[in-house]
Amino acid sequence: MRHDPVEHLIGLLAKLPGLGRRSARRAVLRMLGEPHSRMLPLADALRAAAEAVRPCARCGNLDSQSPCRICTDPARDQASICVVEGVAELWALERAHAHHGLYHVLGGTLSA
Repeated sequence: MRHDPVEHLIGLLAKLPGLGRRSARRAVLRMLGEPHSRMLPLADALRAAAEAVRPCARCGNLDSQSPCRICTDPARDQASICVVEGVAELWALERAHAHHGLYHVLGGTLSA
């Protein structure tokens, strides 16, 4: 039996955080409506990110270079390190411009 590529794509997208089957179906329908301007660039970007992005050897941030852009930024306060649970928290602090030093990503929580 052949696997339906549309249902397979919907199933994969539905596994992403914040997307259920209905949202995934709407996204797939939109992409299939304009595959050359929406779907193929997305596929290329996913492949490029999967091949290039790695954890930073110093802090654990995800970047295409190691050490990452944050660790190599000379304008950063080298004496200040913010310890975060994961990369999502690091990125949130960066968006908010809440910390101007370096980071250390734990990759999980510590048990008391």
